[in-house]
Amino acid sequence: MTTVLITGANRGFGFALAEQFAQRGEGAVIACCRSPEKADALRALADRFPQIEILPLDVSDHEAIEALGQQLGQRPIDLLINNAGIFGKNPPATTGFADQVFGNSDFPEDWIKPFKVNVMAPMKLTETLVENVAASRQKKIVIITSIVGSIAGAMGQMFGYAASKAAANMTARNLSVALRDRGIIVNPLHPGYAKTDMGGEAAHVEVADAVAGIMRQLDRMSLETSGEFLSFDGAALPW
Repeated sequence: MTTVLITGANRGFGFALAEQFAQRGEGAVIACCRSPEKADALRALADRFPQIEILPLDVSDHEAIEALGQQLGQRPIDLLINNAGIFGKNPPATTGFADQVFGNSDFPEDWIKPFKVNVMAPMKLTETLVENVAASRQKKIVIITSIVGSIAGAMGQMFGYAASKAAANMTARNLSVALRDRGIIVNPLHPGYAKTDMGGEAAHVEVADAVAGIMRQLDRMSLETSGEFLSFDGAALPW
């Protein structure tokens, strides 16, 4: 029996992944989101699949992360999916990537908040739940990042968001080195520019295709691949 913990499970990739793991029927799915009482679709999904356990978690609140760790106790977690993420003030669904251009920086919204959620939260969660992961059979941790965090592929826009994703990539890479001796596998993973609430209809990848690819990459994660920058479609991504 496996246990998967997913942050930001109330929508987008997090919701789709929770559904996919529940459909597999291989074990428990711990679906975390900030406001379970407002997550109607997730609660309906949990009604269909009783192996889904919904827990409240605001990943920007480190005390809430510590409380989650205390609640889980010594429960093994095979796969920790750090999925919760934010873009900033105006996500691509509303601006088509026209925001966060040079000269238009909003430092609380476009820089500080994405760093708290996209970088600091996965690090805090990993530090808090590392013993749970180490006690499991699969011992996998993934940070959902983005190709826009590739320094080699800088596009001259999305400054705050891209910087946060580059930092998330480095965090995952560092963790893969620090935790290797414990047999823990860590990868950053680009999920594709998909038609989620953040990506919007202008995105060129269907959510179902992206999630199918993500599942394949999660399955292939091993100590041999630990630290690689994975892509949902199997492409080799530049750092």
